Amino acid sequence: MKEENVYTEFNLTPEVLERYLESFRQLQAKRKRTFGRISILRLFVFILMAGGLLFALAAHFWWGWLIAGISTLGFIGLILYHMEIGNHLDCVERLIRVYEQYQKRFRGEWQTFPEDGSAFIEEGDYVSADLDVYGPGSLYQLLCTAHTPMGKRRLAEVLRQPEEDGCICSAEELRNRQEAVAELAARNSFSLNFESLAIKCESEAQYKETEWASVQTDASRGFSGLLRVLAWIYPAVFVLSIVGAFLQWWQSGVILVLFFVALFFSWCVSGYCRERVGDMFRHSRSMQAYLYMLDALASEPFEAPYLKELQETVSGTDGKNENLLLGLRQLEGLLAAYNIRYNPMAHWLLSGCCLYDIHLAGRAVKWDQRYGKCLRQGINALGELEMLSSLAVLGRTARVSYPEFVEHTTPELQIKQAVHPLLPAEAAVANDISLCGQTIIITGSNMSGKTTFLRTIGLNLILAYAGAPVCCQEMKVSLMRIFTSMRVTDDVKHGISTFYAEILRIKEMIEYGKCSRPMLCLVDEIFKGTNSADRIVGAEAVIRRLSGKEAIVIVSTHDFELCKIADNYHFEESYENDRLTFDYRLRKGICTTTNALYLLKMAGLTETE
Repeated sequence: MKEENVYTEFNLTPEVLERYLESFRQLQAKRKRTFGRISILRLFVFILMAGGLLFALAAHFWWGWLIAGISTLGFIGLILYHMEIGNHLDCVERLIRVYEQYQKRFRGEWQTFPEDGSAFIEEGDYVSADLDVYGPGSLYQLLCTAHTPMGKRRLAEVLRQPEEDGCICSAEELRNRQEAVAELAARNSFSLNFESLAIKCESEAQYKETEWASVQTDASRGFSGLLRVLAWIYPAVFVLSIVGAFLQWWQSGVILVLFFVALFFSWCVSGYCRERVGDMFRHSRSMQAYLYMLDALASEPFEAPYLKELQETVSGTDGKNENLLLGLRQLEGLLAAYNIRYNPMAHWLLSGCCLYDIHLAGRAVKWDQRYGKCLRQGINALGELEMLSSLAVLGRTARVSYPEFVEHTTPELQIKQAVHPLLPAEAAVANDISLCGQTIIITGSNMSGKTTFLRTIGLNLILAYAGAPVCCQEMKVSLMRIFTSMRVTDDVKHGISTFYAEILRIKEMIEYGKCSRPMLCLVDEIFKGTNSADRIVGAEAVIRRLSGKEAIVIVSTHDFELCKIADNYHFEESYENDRLTFDYRLRKGICTTTNALYLLKMAGLTETE
């Protein structure tokens, strides 16, 4: 059930990754050479088998049967060995892919990953759009190590705010998830190997997510008793025909007649057998990968209760399911048997000799009646584990901490040395903020870091409420609903201007705040879509409506007139050798500098003095 173990536990660093990649590439080259040699040997043995049959049937040489029999056994053995080498080669290639992706995360090149979560973008989900949760260059693209439909969907779910009130789950549930994520972040060998197994699911049968919700065999119809009896009687008759031909009781042609009659009969009942086999066996190659993943989940000595609960779903120790591990051992044999169908020569040979498909369908029905339901629950457990492993990515590649959830009536946010999760470590500047049911105004010149700071807060809270580590030295936070008004655009289709679109977002915040529920409002360049006089009057009224002890409100603006209604913070720039520079440090107080005219001058849009 286990794939080849090609590495042991290690600390994840760029240097270690490079060493392992080099060893994997050498192993890959060796496996490719062996695979090619076996391919040539298989062809030679097949020719020898065909020659033996020709001498036995056409020239009636008894030793032809001997050559054909030995060659057949050798050919089957080579097929199995060839498959084993192919599996080892595939395993190494998938590990190379996983290690290379972690290398790209360390180098800041993760924006090239194909899975960016664009499929989960929802119209009207402004928070995710403003904070780059899904899509190119998003948090999802950085984190996602999921390759099954269930894992991708679960990761998208925990990174999205629910439609109902509050956080995605309780503080206690988040702490349990944190513990599981922290353990996975420390188990590098398991996590990377598990991801490589998941890649096999993605690359094989291209299973669609919707198929797993409706995977059903026709086991409830049972299986024809007549076919069962025939499937056991015919092989005995076929063996008897071979013995009789060898002892010259009848002509060798009897064997061929029986063979082709059985082959034709197998073709006639193939549709019936396929119905009994069901979707999971028709996608047997993908199912084989799921089996490896389930076995990896069940055999790892986890300590976190969340992870142990997932294991119990697979092992049946929760008392609600069959022992899926026992079923997996049986299913592995069934899938190996089903994979023979991908070799036409071997499949026809077995169908003509023993009515192979009927035997396979009968065993599949029996297995599904006992283990089908708990298998689907096990598949869901794999998706949950992929989600947790994805949340642990930052724990392996960045300096992080796990947030502390406080359960106060007044919303609270305390962060120390917080950086933007999507920025390279060398470019990110850390900042502190401590807020408790209050409103602050952030001023600063263009490009000084106001918007990035708002997104730093928002993305780190998205991570915290998912149960993931955050890019902060320390975080204490209460559970609250996040609202944003940042990337506001017009809607020509519905006749909505940029200014009115922002009004609608602000209205949603105010309506939510009427029920005295905790919330965080991040508003960037408030009402920038209208004239300065209306903007100041409207912004002041809105900020006063939003302010209250049930809300933390952070507003960035260029309008210093708004600074009188709340606490103030600012970013500033400096000029050195006629160059504009920023340190991106958050400071208390009102900004005293501007740079708009200087930027216009740099762009050549104003006259040079």
